[in-house]
Amino acid sequence: MMPPMSWADNIYAKNPDFVSREVAGEFILIPIRRQLDEVNSLYVLNETGAALWRRINGKRSAREIIEDFSKDFDVTREQIEKDFNSLIEDLSSIRAIEETHP
Repeated sequence: MMPPMSWADNIYAKNPDFVSREVAGEFILIPIRRQLDEVNSLYVLNETGAALWRRINGKRSAREIIEDFSKDFDVTREQIEKDFNSLIEDLSSIRAIEETHP
C-alpha cells in the first residue's frame, strides 16, 4: 500500500505544444509552438523520465502511473515517487504538462 502523497491523486496531461522523439538513443521533448520571446529549447529525459512521460495521458493519476511503473522496473517505490515528483515539477516548469481533471 502506498503512503499518502499530497500530489498522488493529481492527473496530468501533456501539453500538445510539445512532441517527443527518440533520437540516437536520447528521448527528447521538443516545444513546437512558443511565443517569440520564449527560449526555444530541446529537453532531454533520462530513461526513467521517458518511461514516466509515456505513461502520462490525462486520464491516470500520479498514483496509478507510479503503481504501473513499479510493476515494470526494479526500483523502490520511494525512489519512483521521488523521481516522478521531480519530473512533474520539471515538466510543469516548462509547461510540458498541466494538471487536469478527467
